[in-house]
Amino acid sequence: MSALSSPCPACGLPITEAPFYRLAGVPANSVILCDTRNRALGIARGDIALLCCPACGLVFNRDYDPALCRYNEHYEESQSHSDVFTVFHRNLAACLVERHGLRNRTILEIGCGKGDFLNLLCRLGDNRGIGYDPSYVPSRSRVTPAERVTIHPCRFPKAYDGPAPDCIICKMTLEHIPDVHAFLRDVCATIRPGRQPVVVFQVPDSEPIFTERRFWDIYYEHCTYFTRTSLTALFARCGFQVLDLAGAYDRQYLVVTARPGVSPGVTPDDPEDAGSIATLAAAFADTVGQDILDWRNVLQTRHRNGTRIALWGGGSKAVAFLTTLEIGDEVQMVVDINPHKQNAYLPGTGHRVAAPEELVRLGADLVLAMNPVYLKEIDARLRGLGLSPLVLSPSLKALRLLVREGC
Repeated sequence: MSALSSPCPACGLPITEAPFYRLAGVPANSVILCDTRNRALGIARGDIALLCCPACGLVFNRDYDPALCRYNEHYEESQSHSDVFTVFHRNLAACLVERHGLRNRTILEIGCGKGDFLNLLCRLGDNRGIGYDPSYVPSRSRVTPAERVTIHPCRFPKAYDGPAPDCIICKMTLEHIPDVHAFLRDVCATIRPGRQPVVVFQVPDSEPIFTERRFWDIYYEHCTYFTRTSLTALFARCGFQVLDLAGAYDRQYLVVTARPGVSPGVTPDDPEDAGSIATLAAAFADTVGQDILDWRNVLQTRHRNGTRIALWGGGSKAVAFLTTLEIGDEVQMVVDINPHKQNAYLPGTGHRVAAPEELVRLGADLVLAMNPVYLKEIDARLRGLGLSPLVLSPSLKALRLLVREGC
């Protein structure tokens, strides 16, 4: 790859345009558990330079270096401690079991994390499960000896030789893959002749990220960013028939369901649709810089005025929010309900992640809920602690409110 031409990892088109969004020296690992502040501050860093393919609409980080990202037992991506997320997972699993007749079948999950969703699918449909994930921790497994689930703590092999799957699941993994076309072709190659497994992928929906200028949803591990247009085109190009594409989790996710075969009526590259994504990316680039300045000013001014500020959610969104704004002490506390994150330190910023109960000691005036889908759950937890701070999720509306109040 030359400095002047970057091939699109989905369709291969050489792209010579300059990146529409740049960040330098961001943490390369957002959810690695750091047991000391020094390790958190010394985390590996990389650069973000987002390009938008004019042919297929894929957005990707031109400067991504996979060697910087660590996926191991210290990678803590689980959201299963939230009741809201647990309900979402149960409903999604039940829907897949019913819609696709997943009973007494073999299910392969690529990027299964701690195995929660695979275990759920197997329990609901009496299925056999095979999972792959380098961040899998056997001691965290909820599998009983009687259940038929095997999880390999490693990356999915290019030459998979296990049992032929009736269903292939891949949730929140494709956005971590730099060469998405090659990866999907490898998945396609695992399908034995004459088999027609249902294939289900879940990825973040990038359209609201760019429309709502959510810069805290852009971080190093996510090297590719999908919209409906680019996701459908990629699957069609890689030999899949797209059966369904739906938004989920308050428009945060896209869930695509497919089978091997050509998608009728789906063209791999639609210049008009791809052009709308490029326009969206350009609008994001034109306006997000001022948003970043406004957020920094709001938090710095409130801090100087004595406002006690906390972030709720010690994951990638918090890391991206804090490091993009280049702030530290302005946020006095970061809390998370996941006990595995508590007392670890945020990569890049060194904030210790606390249990929500520590907010009582802080007496927070402003709590920024990094994911709006958990607002009601967070409100209930705060009321249970006897606290009533202003609770907002970062958004354009929240920013305008804080600016209107004179910071």
